[in-house]
Amino acid sequence: MPDTSRALRWLLFAAALTWHLLNVVAPPKIEGGPAKDTAGRDYASYHYASLVAWAGGDPYDKLALDARATTDGTRTQVHPFFYPPPFLAAVAWAPRVDLDTAYWVWYAVNEVALLVAALALLRWWLPLGPAVGPVLFGLIAITSGVAYGHVMGQANALVLALLALGLWAAARGRDAPAGVALGLACMFKMSPALFVWVWLVQRRWTAVSAAIATAAIASVLVLPLVGLSEQIRFYTAILPGFGTGDYNGLEIKVDLFANHSMPNVFAQIWPDGTGSRLSGTAALASQAFSGLVLLGTAALFRRRVDEPFAQAAQATSIATATLFVPVYTYEHHLLWALPGLTVAIAAVVRGRLGVGWAVPLGLATAAIAFPVAPLKALATGPLAGSLPAALAVQEAKFGALWVIFAATTWVAISSTSTGGRGRAADR
Repeated sequence: MPDTSRALRWLLFAAALTWHLLNVVAPPKIEGGPAKDTAGRDYASYHYASLVAWAGGDPYDKLALDARATTDGTRTQVHPFFYPPPFLAAVAWAPRVDLDTAYWVWYAVNEVALLVAALALLRWWLPLGPAVGPVLFGLIAITSGVAYGHVMGQANALVLALLALGLWAAARGRDAPAGVALGLACMFKMSPALFVWVWLVQRRWTAVSAAIATAAIASVLVLPLVGLSEQIRFYTAILPGFGTGDYNGLEIKVDLFANHSMPNVFAQIWPDGTGSRLSGTAALASQAFSGLVLLGTAALFRRRVDEPFAQAAQATSIATATLFVPVYTYEHHLLWALPGLTVAIAAVVRGRLGVGWAVPLGLATAAIAFPVAPLKALATGPLAGSLPAALAVQEAKFGALWVIFAATTWVAISSTSTGGRGRAADR
């Protein structure tokens, strides 16, 4: 008798891969925004930061980036650069090619990084059952934000790859390489620092030390590109501004329709009048929420776990939590929610979550995967006259994130509290 379940899994995998490749080769049109000054999309910020840095300038000086782009004849302005200094090592090659070529190189880097992340997660989660592969690759294929991130030239896939490799290593007890991978991830984007915080609470001293040492070494290695004064300015002046929505002068409204963060909700409750920054009350609420996330993760995940489902659920719960905290969580950031959605669906299939979770997780899948442009058209068009309905559509993806967070958190804490299904190791 042929193994029909195995054949079905391969069929789903082939369909998901084909769909994803079609989206990558022929990506969805990006709605909104002026036609001019979009060459290189968001990648242009990294590109010109690298060029300015190699020329001895300050990569965090937006005017310098604008001037270089204008000299090249590509754009009159670019978004300010606001990533940690070591991030520039990832685009140190940029001065060797023009903006258009570099954009497509980065496009390919994103695709390779996405593959690395998916394969690392798949290998790590083999004990979770055969549903994991088809679900993970299927979600990557159908989620509009994945191809959107490639098109925008974002860095989420690269950071997710480092995070996946690091957490996989940590799950196997290899804390030193895990810390190295997480240290690099934190130096490319600050969000993974929440994982280092949880390691600290769990007293994983080797992993924490390796992460801190890697971050320090990476910062020293990029001193030829980003001088000490610029690095100090990033940590003392630029990074603190993230809490109020000031991303080194980035001019994008906090209350944008596609923003799925908690600060966006606070900005709608307590607007500042312009929509470009958090009001004082909204900023305080956001900071309080960030504190609750730190305290909550410390309380929920203070014990190191060995059981596979508990490990996967704990990690993906934290990953989903990182999406709530920043002032800006856009469509392309939702890539970080797919691992959690995968674990939650696998938990339903394996009976680790009751069948009652199937409906909210199904709705969450549809909301996360669906393109944001039609949702905005629906909320601002036919449903504009009904505030509750319009808000429900507007915050559908935000609500989906909370479903994923709740499901993965429940699996994590229930797995560590049941003797037969999970066990905690206090080491």
